[in-house]
Amino acid sequence: MTGGKGMLRLYEAETITAGDFYMNPFGTFFATKSQQANVLAKDYTINAGFTLGISQIFESFIHLTPYQTDQERLWGAPGDSKMGLKVNIPKKGVSQFGLLSYVEFPTARKHPISYEPFSEDAVGYAIVGITSLNFRNAVSPLPLKVTFNIGYKSHNSSKKIFAGDVDQVMAGFGLKVPLKSSQLYTEVSGEIFYNNPDVQLGQNSLRWSGGYKFLAARGIIFDVAADIELGGYKPSNAEKQAIPRFYEDYADWKLILGMTYRWTLFKNWDKKTREIKEEQEKQEQETQELREQRENVIEELEEYLKKLEEEKKKTVPF
Repeated sequence: MTGGKGMLRLYEAETITAGDFYMNPFGTFFATKSQQANVLAKDYTINAGFTLGISQIFESFIHLTPYQTDQERLWGAPGDSKMGLKVNIPKKGVSQFGLLSYVEFPTARKHPISYEPFSEDAVGYAIVGITSLNFRNAVSPLPLKVTFNIGYKSHNSSKKIFAGDVDQVMAGFGLKVPLKSSQLYTEVSGEIFYNNPDVQLGQNSLRWSGGYKFLAARGIIFDVAADIELGGYKPSNAEKQAIPRFYEDYADWKLILGMTYRWTLFKNWDKKTREIKEEQEKQEQETQELREQRENVIEELEEYLKKLEEEKKKTVPF
């Protein structure tokens, strides 16, 4: 859902290869019994991300929401849109650092939207710091990738920075494990009102997410994932009617389906960057092969020790 390299909602520090273009359509679904009427309230969202690799250091992205249920009309309207840039600080080794910023445009028909994270009918912006620890680049028994995100989001750019009561801290932590042509990932993320003492931590939009990413035919990558809400606060009708609305009945769970497809638009856009990326991929492949060879040696040694034990039992009956 981030559009480029990442997990579900977390951004990774690395950028995509210069000249590559990623398209990421994602859909989410949630349903619950409405408290106001004896009906089933359904929440559908369709997201579309577009990411362009500019160089080894920069990538740009656009995130659109073509469809968002608003719980008022039979057919939903578009949701908010954002456009941004990610900067990677390239360095060798396990750790990678990045910085991401984006501007969010209030293209939705309604703000905020039931069961969704807080939004406001104004132009906003966010700045996110990213740290990724890629143990796939090291000879590690478990080829994990660990990612941390921490950032600031202003829902109204006309208000003073760090002073708005609707400003939030964006934070997340995630793990990703590669399994040949697939990946398992899990993450915890949330948006927290830090300048509003009336809103307790558990009353914010907090979630655990887990998913499975796999490579299918024609280079298409599919994601199957789910969210579980961690806050669990159920606001009163008066709190739901307040303006601005700080308390929301966030979705208890969500099912998420998505896909990613990559095009190489400019093969020679940044030759040096592509050579570096290819060398990194070669090193990761060599590390993975070495890890598999080590695992095979351990398995063979265990088999050999097992046979020695069996032979010992046969020759020594006591």
